[in-house]
Amino acid sequence: MEMVTATLTSMSTFESDIREVDSSCQAVFDFLKDFRNFEKLLPEQVQNWQATAETCSFRIQGVADLGMRIAGTSACRNIHMVSDGETPVAFSLDFFLNPSSSGGCRISCVLEAELSPFIKMVASRPLQAFVDKVSGKLQEVL
Repeated sequence: MEMVTATLTSMSTFESDIREVDSSCQAVFDFLKDFRNFEKLLPEQVQNWQATAETCSFRIQGVADLGMRIAGTSACRNIHMVSDGETPVAFSLDFFLNPSSSGGCRISCVLEAELSPFIKMVASRPLQAFVDKVSGKLQEVL
């Protein structure tokens, strides 16, 4: 009898609070759709950052090498990014944009990842902190 082992994973979602920036949704969209702008948003644990307009790769200190690519956009509404290359975890990162009544833009950041129960237990707090930090940095930068 052959033994089959399976890794049990489930989709985990980490969502930032909705943040408002003074810039228009068009300006935010243009900034986010180019990975070369992202370095300004990332925490200090990110190393070896390399980017083109549509792809990026980096190392999270002490964790793993990761890559992302832009998989789709909806002008001034959404930018959908997915894991790319040989990443240890399949994930997506979405930015949702909505115009605010003041002329600025309301932004939320959502990260979804296929995580095993153990990894989820260890990584939940840092992943939530990541989406919160990225959306907070957007407020500062834009």
